[in-house]
Amino acid sequence: MNWVFFLYFSAMSVASASNIGGTRQDILHNDDGGYRNILVAISRSVPEDLSLLNRIQGHFESASEFLFEATEKQVYFSDITILVPNTWTLNSSWEVAKDETFDKARILVGPANRVWGDKPYTLQPGLCGVEGDYIHYTPEYLTNGTAQGRNIVKEFAHLKWGLFDEDVSINEKVAFRLHNENSELSSTRCGEYIGSFVNKITGEVCDMSKEKDPNCLYVPTAAKTDSSILYAHHLPSVTKFCSEETHYRGHSNRQNRLCEDRSAWEVMNNLPDFGVDHQKKRIENFSLIPRIKIIQEIGAKSRTNQRPITENPNGLKTTPTTTVEEDEKKSENEIEYKITEKDANDMNILLSVTAKPVPNSQPIAISTRVDSHDIDFKPNSTLTIYTNIFQGLTPVPNLTVHCLVNTSTGLEVKIKSFDDGTGLDSTPNDGVYTASMAAHQFQGSGYYSIQVEVDGEGIASGSRANRVKRRTQRTVSGGVFIVSNFTGSVTDRTPPDRITDLLADFGSERNGSTIFTLSWTAPGNDLNVGRASNYTFYVSNDSSTSNLQVLPNNHKSILTNVNSLLVDAGTNLELEIDFEQLEFGDGSNVTLNTYYIRMVAEDDKGNQAEHSNPVSLTIADPQTINLWVPTTTTSTTTTTTEAITTTEATTTTTSSIDQLDTTPADISDVKTAPISQQMLLILGLGISGGVVCLLLIAVFIILIMKRKNGKMKYSLVFKGEKTDQTENVNIIVLD
Repeated sequence: MNWVFFLYFSAMSVASASNIGGTRQDILHNDDGGYRNILVAISRSVPEDLSLLNRIQGHFESASEFLFEATEKQVYFSDITILVPNTWTLNSSWEVAKDETFDKARILVGPANRVWGDKPYTLQPGLCGVEGDYIHYTPEYLTNGTAQGRNIVKEFAHLKWGLFDEDVSINEKVAFRLHNENSELSSTRCGEYIGSFVNKITGEVCDMSKEKDPNCLYVPTAAKTDSSILYAHHLPSVTKFCSEETHYRGHSNRQNRLCEDRSAWEVMNNLPDFGVDHQKKRIENFSLIPRIKIIQEIGAKSRTNQRPITENPNGLKTTPTTTVEEDEKKSENEIEYKITEKDANDMNILLSVTAKPVPNSQPIAISTRVDSHDIDFKPNSTLTIYTNIFQGLTPVPNLTVHCLVNTSTGLEVKIKSFDDGTGLDSTPNDGVYTASMAAHQFQGSGYYSIQVEVDGEGIASGSRANRVKRRTQRTVSGGVFIVSNFTGSVTDRTPPDRITDLLADFGSERNGSTIFTLSWTAPGNDLNVGRASNYTFYVSNDSSTSNLQVLPNNHKSILTNVNSLLVDAGTNLELEIDFEQLEFGDGSNVTLNTYYIRMVAEDDKGNQAEHSNPVSLTIADPQTINLWVPTTTTSTTTTTTEAITTTEATTTTTSSIDQLDTTPADISDVKTAPISQQMLLILGLGISGGVVCLLLIAVFIILIMKRKNGKMKYSLVFKGEKTDQTENVNIIVLD
């Protein structure tokens, strides 16, 4: 009897590329404003579910209309391609994929990871206005989430336009600030809302007049204005992005920090997608409903080609005419299988071998790309190196990463990579480690090669039960780039990084004075390499840069020796300021209720970084603190999952996981309330004319968070080997 075995290898794709470096599929823009070439790829780990295709289509139809209105009728979704995995049954109505793959897709549908769970997110390694890598959705969110169409628009703004969220920053220690708004306590946001501060650990309402608890998150339940999508996209009345007129500058959110206090529209108007009269290019009665094309990975099989399969007690699967059994264990890692065919006729069969990994045993994948492979050298030229380190779709932070750049002259430049959200690294702990090579580090024209050294125990963020510590020590190739027109060594013109994570606490009383503590991450001498040589502080009466006055390092209000802060990049620093000693204006010592502080780092060559983000220092009377009472209005519509078109249900008083956990920082820190998973208690306090009236409104909202504990599966090359990555083996014999 002759046997012919065809062994197919496939593994769940690892997110490792982005439009930075040009390794993911470009999203194209039509003259009429329509976006096309948008590839949505479903992971092979997602079980077959045809209704999921209907939901994706319905969500994009809803998103296209919302996008059109949110961008003042400028852009919409015109064409969407959905890539179905080859693990799903072959469907003759679908086209076969050509060069489309999961690795190239800009929108991924896959299992939840340990950091984000089922919450949608966009991987954004670049800075303001730079396209992101991809959006990740889970089947659970697309099926049971809220406001999915609106969320697509919000995440697309991250992905395509390089915008960031306007809620509490990922590095923020607390979710609120005392802004110069009649000295009232207000959340970090953009727009006006009705809501309450809720403790993210207990789920109880926070009495902010007594204690400013850093665990308190502001939960908006209704909007007073029509913006902003980057803050509260889930609220029905929110339909716009913040503009120059409506933007809240100075609030400590990622949009302000990374885009230097510019609003969403100020960034968008500088992009080629906007500022063009798309209306002239539109045909009469054009449709906002996107065209949907479904394609499938090559290698899918029809159900009719499969023999009935049974599974015997040792996990091996057989057919009525074929048996597969473990014959002999050759060694610790090698197993031999015996296949017996009851029919003596010669035949060819297809043998598919799959294995389930031991939980949390997916390999750690490391990949590197640069922002440019061809550098036409100038005195201000730089190279940014991005190293992705992921386990499946889960980032692996807390590693030590160095880039070794071998120059054309044979010299080696060693540069440290950071994943702490400082400098050119936009997001801390997202698995993307960023390094930058300054102009004076280039050594000549020619080819340069990159090696990446990775060392340490990466700990994936998430709940304590899901955290994984894994030792990683590896050196991988980072590819090559070429430098041309090198004119010789240049003077160091590279300044320290702009400080984007300057924070201030709420102050504490000491000897009759209010002492505020500023904190930030130390920049380097050149961007985030080395150490800064000096800091200059500025004080102002508003959050702009137009009224800045230098606050000398030896000023009586600065209680910390600034020289002690000149340390290596990446160090967490603190400085104390005496509020009562601050001065602004002509020196008349007029006391302000709120001061704004900025700072600038300087290197040993006198190169100065740009001004940091501002922080506000405010002393407020607790009686001026207002917590708004939410109004309860509900509108519901039916949602049809079988039909192509779906209608989203909206409830203004219903808070969702997406409302509570609005940043990556929230995801890793938020714990479910001990009462019924998550429970929010909305408390309103109203104060009027010296008569304090206490109004207690209790609204219990149970958030049922369905977490599927299904194991991820992947296929691998299997020639009778059983490794430490294999929990059990399934062998299926197919026609």
